[in-house]
Amino acid sequence: PYRCSGVACGDGDKGERYMGVCDKDGCDLNAYRMGALQHYGAGEHFEVDSNKPMTVVTQFITDAGNGTNATDGDLVEIRRFYIQDDKIVSHASSSVPGVEGNSITDEFCTAQKKAFQ
Repeated sequence: PYRCSGVACGDGDKGERYMGVCDKDGCDLNAYRMGALQHYGAGEHFEVDSNKPMTVVTQFITDAGNGTNATDGDLVEIRRFYIQDDKIVSHASSSVPGVEGNSITDEFCTAQKKAFQ
């Protein structure tokens, strides 16, 4: 485990929030926040109906590809999709100007942070 000290902790009260080792803002994959208001919720009018059973699949993609040693690489993308009523439903794509995609990548996170400054 890493224990920060001083500026490395990114103390916001001292104006050091972005000087620390952690990504304080983070990055998320939230369809509603990214403009897909009808993607997930209670009722048949949503792409994914939260009233019904579903399976949520999250994939961690590395630069090692899909081979047997895929866990040896660096993380480059996080994908999510849903399985409901025997159908695969992809995560909704962003409709926020300047933020493209429906998975977490370095490019997606950079654009998301810029859009929500």
